Amino acid sequence: MQSRYSFPTADHDQLFLASYTLQPGVTCERCDQQQMVSRPTRPDNEPRIHYGTIGSANIVVKNLVVRDELKGDMKILYVQMEAAGLMNDFPCLVIRGICDYADSHKNTR
Repeated sequence: MQSRYSFPTADHDQLFLASYTLQPGVTCERCDQQQMVSRPTRPDNEPRIHYGTIGSANIVVKNLVVRDELKGDMKILYVQMEAAGLMNDFPCLVIRGICDYADSHKNTR
């Protein structure tokens, strides 16, 4: 399973400032690298567990400003859409893996 689900390497883990408009395309190769959020290097690629509220809806968020507004207004850790329909049918606890930054460069990698 690890070969199917693994850390995509730091080259593909790019978080840009919400005020920056990402350039069109599936990757960030045409984006201004100076607009990337600088973060400390992680000591390993092991998964991390974050506890908190997940925003769930029936729309895909592909906008950094909207993502950050939702985070601030609703005090959520992140947004997702897959579990939104589950809540209507039965109460459940959703455990999710974070796979993107809810920006316009969403992909299936």
